[in-house]
Amino acid sequence: MMKKLIMICAIIIGVAGLASAAPTYLITFDEFPVGTVISNQYAGLGVLFFPGDLTGTLPKIDNNSVNPTSPDLSPQGGGTPPLFWQYAGDFWMRFTTPAVEVQFDSGYWDGVGNGVINVYDPAWNPLASLSNTTTGVNVTNISGMGPVGYIYFNSINDGFGADLDNLGFTPIPAPGAILLGGIGVSLVGWLRRRRTL
Repeated sequence: MMKKLIMICAIIIGVAGLASAAPTYLITFDEFPVGTVISNQYAGLGVLFFPGDLTGTLPKIDNNSVNPTSPDLSPQGGGTPPLFWQYAGDFWMRFTTPAVEVQFDSGYWDGVGNGVINVYDPAWNPLASLSNTTTGVNVTNISGMGPVGYIYFNSINDGFGADLDNLGFTPIPAPGAILLGGIGVSLVGWLRRRRTL
């Protein structure tokens, strides 16, 4: 009887550990063909894209010849190919499950401080207003600010604009997973007090 109880506890603890470990996702924007306009294609991973406030257009997957990580996600600002200012634009990202960490590459920036990256929680409360700190490719890390619900990306003030690539994020674990993990830990504690484990 005791072996069965210990086996059940071990299974519960194993499942709780797996369920409470939030996955980390990476979107490289080479999952769809160049030219694809992006809105809800990454909804299964928990990210939606919306038109920008200034340009009113959705981003698209593009090959920016000066960005070393192409293909990437490009704002559709204006200009006609092959004019590079077509990359000057803005768009919104929404995390359907709030994220605790977000990281992405952006560029190719022509001037320091030309980019606008505004971060909001799920209730639209501002968490941070960031900008590119280098020319070229800039790595942005968003961590320790609380749950991230929305990010606004704007490259309009950069001479030729900039793109976004390698979007990595870790969603907040679902409450059910946290509950299951808590039950597993409580059960182990109870069994240890009874000197079963």
